[in-house]
Amino acid sequence: MTIQVERLAKADEAFEESKQQCLDWLDDHAQQFGVVWDIDPFVLRAHRDGQVIGILHGYINLSWLHVALLAIDPVARRGGVGKALMDQAENIAREQDCVGIWLDTYDFQGPDYYPHLGFTEYGRLEDFPPGRTRIFFQKRL
Repeated sequence: MTIQVERLAKADEAFEESKQQCLDWLDDHAQQFGVVWDIDPFVLRAHRDGQVIGILHGYINLSWLHVALLAIDPVARRGGVGKALMDQAENIAREQDCVGIWLDTYDFQGPDYYPHLGFTEYGRLEDFPPGRTRIFFQKRL
């Protein structure tokens, strides 16, 4: 019996259905070990004078808060906006009894910033993209 593999594009009708099937299979397997995926997404927005100047997208899953995206309006950088958003994310993590917070960034984005907030590096992926480094941080609560 020959195994055939097909590639689905995002526009294909079966794309989302296949993604959900994959998640269902992974969920079924994880439950055998007492692990229940319960992804709880959230967005934090910082405002000044009615304008959005910073956004943090994150989610809580498996008792960890993940900061998926953090971006600050270029004119508002170095003004405490990122810290305010990260502090609020940490408050949420503590309210939800999370073990910790994790995130990743790149060597050109702010790897020196997160240690000032109490994060420690736990991994690197070199050449992602080629010539750059993706860096992973965590903060245990």
